[in-house]
Amino acid sequence: MDPGKYMLLTWVLILLVTTSISQDSYKVPVPYYGDESDSSYNENVWRLVVEKKYEAEGYDGWYNNRANPDWGAVDTPMRRRLPHAYSDGVYLPSGDDRPNPIKISQALMNGSTGYPSLRGRTAFLVFFGQQVVEEILDAQRPGCPPEYFNIDVPKGHPDLDKDSHGEIRIPFLRSRYDQRNTGFSPNNPREQLNEITPWIDGGLMYGIGKTWADALRIFKAGKLASTTDYKDSDEKYNKKDFPAVNNIRLPMANPPPPRDHYLKNVNRFFRLGNPRGNENPFLLTFGIFWYRFHNHVAQRISNVLFAAYQDADVKKKFNIKTEYSREDFDKHYDEIIFNEARKWVIATHQKVVVYDWLPSWLGTYEDGSVFNLPTYNGYNPNVHPQIMHVFQSAAMRFGHTLVPPGVFRRKLRKDSSQQCEFITNSDHTKDAGKEAIRTCNSYWNPQEPIEEYDIDQFILGMTSQITEREDTIITPDLRGFVFGGLDFSRRDLMAVNIQRGRDHGLPDYNTARKEFGLEPAESWADLSPNCNNETLIDGRKCDDTDFEVDDPCRMIVCLKEVYDGDLSKLDIWPGGLAETSADGPGSLFRTIIADQFARIRDGDRFWYENKLNGLFTDEQRVAINDTTLRHIILEITDIEEDELAGNPFFYLDTETKCNRIVGRARSEGYNISPGFNCTNSTTCQEIDQELRNENPNITDALVRRYADCDNTQLLAVDPCPRGTVNGSDINIVSPCTKLRTFDYFTGSEAPYILTFAAVGLFIILMIVLLLVTANINQSKIAEQRKAGRAESRRKSTDLSLHDVSEWQGQKEGERDIKVRMDIRKKSLLIFLPGQARPTRTIDCKRTDRLYAKESVDKARNFLLIRIPNEYDLVLKFDGPREKNAFLQSIKEFCEQTGITQRSAMLSQKELLAEAITKARRQHTLDKFFRIVFKHAFRIDDDGDMEALSDEDANAVINCELTIDEFADALSLKPSAMFVKNMFELIDKDKNGLVSFREFLDMIVIFAKGSGSDKAKLLFDMYDVRGSGQLSKEEFSTMLRSLMELANTSVEDSQIQEVIDSMFREAGMATKQTLTFDDFNKLLRDYKEQLDHANLNFIGMEPNQQPQAGGNQEMSRAKTVINARRENAPTRARKTVLKAYGEDRITRRQTHVEVKLKPRQAPARDRTMIAKKFTEFANYMENYRLHVFWVTLYALLSVAIFLERAYYFSVEREHAALRRICGYGVSITRGAASGMMWTYSTLLLTMCRNLITVLRETVLNRFIPFDSAIWFHKYVAYWALFFTVVHIIGHSFNFYHISTQTPGDLTCLFRNFYRPTHVLPKFHYWCWGTITGVTGVVLTLIIIVMFVFAQQYARRNVFRGFWLSHQMFYLVFILMILHGAGILVQAPIFWTFLIAPLTMFVLDKLISLSRNKTEIAITKAELLPSAVTGLTFKRPAGFEYKSGQWVRIACLDLGADEYHPFTLTSAPHEDFLSLHIRAVGPWTMNIREAVDPRAVRDKPYPKLYLDGPFGEGHQDWYKYEVAVLVGGGIGVTPFASILKDIVNKSSLGTRFNCKKVYFLWMTRSQKQFEWMVDIIREVEDKDKNDFVSVHIFITQFFQKFDLRTTMLYICERHFQKISNKSLFTGLRSITHFGRPEFNTFLDSLQDEHPGVSKIGVFSCGPPRMTHGVEEACTDLNKKRTQSDPAFVHHYENF
Repeated sequence: MDPGKYMLLTWVLILLVTTSISQDSYKVPVPYYGDESDSSYNENVWRLVVEKKYEAEGYDGWYNNRANPDWGAVDTPMRRRLPHAYSDGVYLPSGDDRPNPIKISQALMNGSTGYPSLRGRTAFLVFFGQQVVEEILDAQRPGCPPEYFNIDVPKGHPDLDKDSHGEIRIPFLRSRYDQRNTGFSPNNPREQLNEITPWIDGGLMYGIGKTWADALRIFKAGKLASTTDYKDSDEKYNKKDFPAVNNIRLPMANPPPPRDHYLKNVNRFFRLGNPRGNENPFLLTFGIFWYRFHNHVAQRISNVLFAAYQDADVKKKFNIKTEYSREDFDKHYDEIIFNEARKWVIATHQKVVVYDWLPSWLGTYEDGSVFNLPTYNGYNPNVHPQIMHVFQSAAMRFGHTLVPPGVFRRKLRKDSSQQCEFITNSDHTKDAGKEAIRTCNSYWNPQEPIEEYDIDQFILGMTSQITEREDTIITPDLRGFVFGGLDFSRRDLMAVNIQRGRDHGLPDYNTARKEFGLEPAESWADLSPNCNNETLIDGRKCDDTDFEVDDPCRMIVCLKEVYDGDLSKLDIWPGGLAETSADGPGSLFRTIIADQFARIRDGDRFWYENKLNGLFTDEQRVAINDTTLRHIILEITDIEEDELAGNPFFYLDTETKCNRIVGRARSEGYNISPGFNCTNSTTCQEIDQELRNENPNITDALVRRYADCDNTQLLAVDPCPRGTVNGSDINIVSPCTKLRTFDYFTGSEAPYILTFAAVGLFIILMIVLLLVTANINQSKIAEQRKAGRAESRRKSTDLSLHDVSEWQGQKEGERDIKVRMDIRKKSLLIFLPGQARPTRTIDCKRTDRLYAKESVDKARNFLLIRIPNEYDLVLKFDGPREKNAFLQSIKEFCEQTGITQRSAMLSQKELLAEAITKARRQHTLDKFFRIVFKHAFRIDDDGDMEALSDEDANAVINCELTIDEFADALSLKPSAMFVKNMFELIDKDKNGLVSFREFLDMIVIFAKGSGSDKAKLLFDMYDVRGSGQLSKEEFSTMLRSLMELANTSVEDSQIQEVIDSMFREAGMATKQTLTFDDFNKLLRDYKEQLDHANLNFIGMEPNQQPQAGGNQEMSRAKTVINARRENAPTRARKTVLKAYGEDRITRRQTHVEVKLKPRQAPARDRTMIAKKFTEFANYMENYRLHVFWVTLYALLSVAIFLERAYYFSVEREHAALRRICGYGVSITRGAASGMMWTYSTLLLTMCRNLITVLRETVLNRFIPFDSAIWFHKYVAYWALFFTVVHIIGHSFNFYHISTQTPGDLTCLFRNFYRPTHVLPKFHYWCWGTITGVTGVVLTLIIIVMFVFAQQYARRNVFRGFWLSHQMFYLVFILMILHGAGILVQAPIFWTFLIAPLTMFVLDKLISLSRNKTEIAITKAELLPSAVTGLTFKRPAGFEYKSGQWVRIACLDLGADEYHPFTLTSAPHEDFLSLHIRAVGPWTMNIREAVDPRAVRDKPYPKLYLDGPFGEGHQDWYKYEVAVLVGGGIGVTPFASILKDIVNKSSLGTRFNCKKVYFLWMTRSQKQFEWMVDIIREVEDKDKNDFVSVHIFITQFFQKFDLRTTMLYICERHFQKISNKSLFTGLRSITHFGRPEFNTFLDSLQDEHPGVSKIGVFSCGPPRMTHGVEEACTDLNKKRTQSDPAFVHHYENF
């Protein structure tokens, strides 16, 4: 098209747009309330402002359309006018077969800048268009979770890949979309969101929410807050009218300025309604512009309204009675004034945008007519106003081609000595000496050039500056240097435009044209009006040298090459851009833009021209239409009228403007002579004269319409034309800063390493603390012992007794001992504190030398004493003085006994390493015994015998046993007569030691000897004179030694009765001595037992015990024993049963049958697999319930873990952290749920009262409540496992999180606030969030708890264990807070916690409501088997039942540390008693606390008593027949029950129970003599045979040999003559072995046929209670209706 035609069309356009300018005064017509000279003006003001009722427009767009409230609302889906082209038809981006966007950008949009607009469009028009877009459209925020659709940068790209890496990608995030309602199917594809309203409703000035608007206000006179309203405002703003700075942290967009490449504080920005209003100084100029216009309008309304308020007639008419000062008035009517001003500002903006800016933007049609929207015909509720995808992603981006690379600033004339002075940049803008503000370097630094001067200079500069030409070339400031993130500071916006269209599923270019009723392009030449001839591009190539760089045809050829000539794949954005001409956007973009704005206008119920909304009167609408942007600029700035062009949107010099006026006059039918030519010197008067000369009838008014010569020489002439900016001219603008990248993990390295290292160090620290604390405790104990030893030495008169500590080995530790040198016996005697008998005797008679080795380093307090054939005595002294005193005693001992003392000095480490401890000596002895038995019994090795080295073999062969070691091997005391006699018998060389050969000779007798041989051995042992005869006294001595073996005290008269009975039965009543033949005759009835008698030795495996077999070979003996006869113990037990089976006179006839379980040697498994299988089968049989619940819990825990892991791996694959951290999130979320589950269920194991109740229900049959503590530990280890997995997983997750962009993290962690200028480094996530901090604290607490929960801690630092476990309250509180941060998902911990926590709280409340009484111990006894007996006064009102238990806490050991024990006192007694076995730290500590040696003159420690608590044993009386089974210390609940029975029987109390059977299993009755006394009392008072007691001595079950064969013989005779047990002294039946529960309980069914239920109550080790349970279950399965059922209650310990 001819340039002259272009110019003509421009004249017409500008003439029509600015028709009314010549007639306007330069006072803004709005707000308008009528003629101010009218007497009713004040009344009109008050009525229209205060009294008028109308619906004010909202902020968020909702309910603008009453029928469709969400039309035009914020955050609603954009409108899809075109068919979507998603690759999968649902959501995957379109154009997967289209070219790389950057290649398209380079082909079509790369070229030289600096060419001026062909239509004279100004930079003011362009940046005004940007603020229009910000008013109606915001779809820039990426989706959440982030979806990357990155753009590959072609290798060697001049700006983005200068080093030709070839693997660079521009980060591109897909837009937010309606996740709730779209993206599910081809019929419902993904629809992106417009986050603001599409209405022109002031969102640009006031925001899209009432809250945001309120943040902008000062709440006085309806104004927006300014910098001058705050005293703490920045001084540089105090003298200027700027919006208040963002010191309240409004969430303004705040990317890093690419020029500076670091994040800046958001408080540097101004508070604006548009969150992105601070993007660049040009956009910010309009933000400040509208802010000032609002305050200007608000001030005018306030003025006229206050004037009306002061009018007496107004007050009278509207009944105004309240008096206000001006300041109070502005505050009181602030809301009214604000809304009124907002209404006028929005209306003015609507008019300027649609009727002034839009025609200028869209240009003219090809026929030269101006492009205007159709005439407004009123509000249409059927019109949907929402922004179209194609408008957002393509059409409205047409303005990018007009954006200049920089903008000039022009000084106000009043501030300059020149007519037109443009500002040269200073250091303040970081580009001193340049003439324009560079667009690419001003991103997100907008305040710098504005605060230097003001917006007036930018307005003048933009209106004087012509913008870029309407073509396809884009300035580098957008194409390659637009802002990005820190990780990619520069991007190609044109490539982003194309990618955005594909992201939104836009179809191809021709499809868009068809959908909008336009002819599709048939060839590439049809795209551009500047190259519309196919011949211009056919056969041409992009790199043809005859092409000019900026040739439009070259652009089309390059575009064609990029698309491989396939027009059907052409994207809408490059295709529409190619249509651009001097008129403006091509037909496609123009149609789209016009359609969009028409729908925005017509569908807006609050549009200012809508007469039905009641917002404005007709006169006010006229005033709005008369208002122009020029009016506003002149009104609110310091710009003078002659400084500003008539139409700020167009750049025109005098000649151009003259031509515009002439062209307009001609188009309207007025004559202008052909010879009238416009020049830059044409004056207004010349135009006036020409019009009058050629048109005689023209009026003065019409002349003034074209040339108002009274106001200016030539209307609207730009006073200071500046031209355009050439982006390549470095004198005008500075070059764009280069692309820079950033590693987001930078700054996180040290905190990351230090944090996890600190956690690891904390574990070590806790272990060290544990060890140090334990050492301190041990030191305290050592000091106490030291003080005790010192006190003992001070009080002792025996100077030969030394109080020292003995070091027993690394594992065994130390113990306090006393050492005495017995010169007479030539022995060293070792005593334990409080014992009269020595615990060890070192016999020195067999040696002539003694070794004493001292430690020479550290405290020099160790001394090693070595005697040949003895293990070493390693002593630790309190100090050198004590050691020297001991060495002096040793020296004197050696001198007086003739022993040579040899001394040596070693380091402590060497001394302890050299020491032969008891454990090391025992290791040698074990080998000694095993080799002896191997040779004596010809035992096959089967691989079990260790391969001995030559050194070990020599040590074994040369080893000699002391009497102590010989006694230990027999599990007997060395002082026992039996031991002494046998030792002296086999010590043939009489050297006081038993050699390997001597020991082997003795064993051979038991291996191959007959019964007579063994009897002869026994006879010779006690024939101390060697006379071949035993006197009755010697025979009595034999029996006494055997009683001594059984720990049984028997009176002399009882022994004599047994001897007399045996002699009478043998016919030797008158004989006083026995020959060996007589001895054989005495034992004739027990010959078979003697044949199979043996000795049982420690150091032998059970299957290696010697089996008797006469003189037969071992291999044959095994066959005979297994096939033809029972073993010796079985036959011996049957012999005893034969005696017990005789009815005793004092017992009635009974059907009750008690059988002993036959002991069978376990068959030796042939293979290790078979052996392990047998062990496993036995374990499963014994612990089937435990295994079931453990397995079930494990499966549930794993299932919970897998459910969450699957959810985040599959169902949430594209969401949240899963996209960043991969499967790490799946693992940590699974582990987190596992933690929630395990830590919650831990509470159930702590519900003591609940467990107490449930154990008495039928559930006890299916759930092993007695294992609650063990299960607590089991669950705790699961919790620890999940915790470790969670922590390790997060160590990886935190790394991934710390490498992400701030935007992605804001999306993923919306509940974690951080300032936008602060990069969320690792230390922020770990130490700056509630989730991170609580996670770290939780980790540390759990480390403390688990370290101090170990056995070592419980044993040595029990207080630490107790206190650390009280931190579990903090664990649950912190876990709740940990999840409350909603880092990954909404809190779900409560779903696991609520039920267990409720139960735990209720259980705790029950405990708190119980009695908690402080009482004093009245009596304490240290009983055998480490049992401590405590007796204390019974508190008033303390009621309990026999069989119940209590919790006690010792104040000296911790007032809050309670332990449960069963009461052994009976309800009728006025005291309470407990019998506590020392098996753990606390029970050992309580034993030490009441030890008389520790108490001395002090009172016993006081106790807290909590209880009583019930258990199943207390219900014994509810059954007609009750069976009580106790094992070991498990007899304690039955002690109370038996005493209760005695009491009730003596009182004649009647109760349901008719018969009680008490079965007590104990290794030796000597262990629980206090229980024997209770049973004796029951026997004495039980006149009606109510209680039947059976005692089972189990130690003989394992030691049925030569020793005990004689004991059985004695027991039989004693039972016959005295009707009581020789062992227990009780009338109760005594058995040797373990009971067979099936037989016993089965016999009860015959004994008590009319009973419906028999209660069975057991307490003891699991093996015993399980056996009882098996018997009950088996009999219940076989029972008939007439048989009683067995109801079992048990408790394990």
